[in-house]
This record gives sequence, structure tokens and C-alpha cells, in this order.
Amino acid sequence: MPHAPLALAFETTGGGGPPVLLLHGLFASAAHWGHVAAALAQTHRVYAVDLRNHGASPRSADMSYLAMADDVLHLIEREGLDRPAVIGHSMGGNVAMALALTAPWSVGRLAVIDIAPVTYANRWANDLQRAMGALLGAPDAGAAAVLAGLGHWMIPRSPAGYAQFDWRTNLAAVAVSLHELCDFPRHLRHLGTALPLLAIAGGRSDRVVPLGAAAYRPMFPNARLEVIDAAGHWVHADCPSALLGSLRRFLAARPQAAALAA
Repeated sequence: MPHAPLALAFETTGGGGPPVLLLHGLFASAAHWGHVAAALAQTHRVYAVDLRNHGASPRSADMSYLAMADDVLHLIEREGLDRPAVIGHSMGGNVAMALALTAPWSVGRLAVIDIAPVTYANRWANDLQRAMGALLGAPDAGAAAVLAGLGHWMIPRSPAGYAQFDWRTNLAAVAVSLHELCDFPRHLRHLGTALPLLAIAGGRSDRVVPLGAAAYRPMFPNARLEVIDAAGHWVHADCPSALLGSLRRFLAARPQAAALAA
């Protein structure tokens, strides 16, 4: 039985420009977008969102992409936003694509950062379970070191290169749902939308570059791929200026031009 959408927490910056939603990745939060939100707020009204089980947003045992997309749709409707641009990194990118496929009327355009709508191997479940067990008895001073064992591919990074794990993350819900989070919903792969999609990939990451733009089609026929060669998975930490350049060009382009360029 479907559950009612959750009322997500979010932070807003900027004036009266067109709305932009920022959706973070796993173990991150709205605060992780700080420098990106501040830069885009010069021309847009930016909403940095805490997805469910992250940051200040409510908790739930359901972490399906459909449920998270419904949460974002509820936020759009509650705030009266007119077809915002939606930008998502990693898990947040999958939420953005699920929203665009199930409620395309609610989105103006979307950009996804180092994620594709495919199935990824679940390489992290055992490490996460071990880290959770260790954290139960770890003093505060040693907790960060325990989580560091999960690897650079899992813990969010800041532009200065530091880990920015958000301690409000509901680790239990993530652990139970990790297999589902590694798999884009199969039944959504039969849907499609003409919305313009910009896929930005880190050249040193293995998430998107080997797949190419074909990974987004036929669901997103107007998708195009940009690769930032010097970046890994945490593109906004590794190459913030290059990422902002790509996002600004995409947000400034006319929708018709963005679709024709795909």
C-alpha cells in the first residue's frame, strides 16, 4: 500500500529567479550543496533538499525511489513551484529521473551528476553493516575513523577534500534498502519523457563514462552527456568550477535549444 509523501526539510537561497531543486547523494544532506547553491542563487531561487532519512527530513523504512520522488513532488506542489529545474547527484540523480518519468509535468529540466538509470553492483552492504556494528561501541572521537573505512566512493567529500558525512543519516534504513538503492526501478525503464536532461560524469569515476549517453535512452531521448575529466564521483568536490560552468550553461539555455542539442 502506498504511503503518504513526507514533508521534506530544505534550505532556500537566492531571490526571485527561476526555481532550482538540489538533491544530494547517499549519506549527504542539503548542506553538502553549500558552494553550488550559493553560486546558482545569483540567478535562481535555490532549494537544497534533505531527502528522507537524511539531514533534518523525516524518517521512514521505505527508501524506494518512487517514494522519494513522491516526496519531492509534494515539496514542489506545497511550495507552488512552476516546473523547477532539478539537479541531483548520485542517489539524488536517480530520484530526479524517477520524478521526471512519473510526473514530467512537474519538472522543467533536469541534470544528474555521475549516475545513470541502470543497475549497479551492491559492493557496500557488508562494509556498511560492519561499520554500523562498530559504531555502536565507538566513542565520538573514533566514529569518523570507523566510517572512513567505507571508502572514498561512499563518504561525501567537500571541495576542500574533507569527508562531510551527515550524522543525521538513518543508517538502519539505508542498510536495509541499499540493494534497492543500487537498482533504478525496472518498471520505470519502460517510460519516457522529452524533458532535456544533462548528464555530468566524472572522468575518473566508473559510474557513467563506460556506459555513455546511451544509458539514458530511450527513457530520456533528449539526454546529452558531459564528462569532466579531472573529477571522480564527487564532481562538485573535485571540480566545482567546471561543474558550475556546465550547470549555468544548461540552466541558461532555452528548453527548445537544449532539446535540439541532445
